[in-house]
Amino acid sequence: MKTFTRIFSVAVLGVFLAVASFAQQQGAQTLSTTTLSAAVPPATGSTVTSYVTLASLTNVTATVSVGTVLWVDTEAMDVVTNSVPSSGTTVLVQRGSHGTRAQSHASGRTVYVGRPNLFQGYAPAGTCWTNSAQTALPVILPWINLTDGTRYNCKSDGNWYLEGRGSQGSVSIDTISANCNSGSPAQNVAEYLNDLGCTGATVPVLAYTVAAAGELANLYVTGLTSGVAANANVFTVYKNGTATAITCTIAIGAKTCNDTTHGVATVAGDYIQFLDTVGNTTTETLVTPQATVGLYGQ
Repeated sequence: MKTFTRIFSVAVLGVFLAVASFAQQQGAQTLSTTTLSAAVPPATGSTVTSYVTLASLTNVTATVSVGTVLWVDTEAMDVVTNSVPSSGTTVLVQRGSHGTRAQSHASGRTVYVGRPNLFQGYAPAGTCWTNSAQTALPVILPWINLTDGTRYNCKSDGNWYLEGRGSQGSVSIDTISANCNSGSPAQNVAEYLNDLGCTGATVPVLAYTVAAAGELANLYVTGLTSGVAANANVFTVYKNGTATAITCTIAIGAKTCNDTTHGVATVAGDYIQFLDTVGNTTTETLVTPQATVGLYGQ
């Protein structure tokens, strides 16, 4: 009888663990972000709970079968079961969960929201392709490592790169930038951003030399005055004199564009330039465009 009781107990425990594992994978399998609407004080102890007010409760669920983790700065918090209100955006959370340290957080800080299984306990390695054909990227991004508070991402070239530490900001090795510093680019011409005049820059005389292996990503371009584009302006990042997939277009009547989809791996010694290819609609009126792209570690 004792043997039967022991076997029965083990079987029940196995079922419980299986249900718990299954439960944490229920609900929306996506990471979303919101912000803190009020500051969160520090906390000490292993079972401390606090009330946290968010800007939005989208994707926040706390039932017996579906749990939610909030990750702000480098602290993970488990939303207490049945604490999501029918109105308002304040929830009760278990502080410093999943091995993280409870700390103070300022109002306005970014909060990542997701099911517990969407947060990791280790850093990714290798490429981020999810199929052998190397055409599919992970659906759940970024990769958040709760162990050390690092945040990884990947772009179209399939390489993991270190995007940031904690939920706020980035840790780019450097920001590469260039502009044309006076006037407007010429109509129907491809001109480089050489930190010189905007007209006649058809030959590159400025380049950034990469000092260590990394990942180029997140291109942003803007005109530095109120002038808007009279032609489509296509900005492209060049590596070693060859166009990369990192590109964006300032449309007619606009003054900004960005590309946060594509990425390109780099090694020490690569040189980076920006080219603006201007359309042929009319005389260009975009004034002193500036381009920046991040260089991230891998």
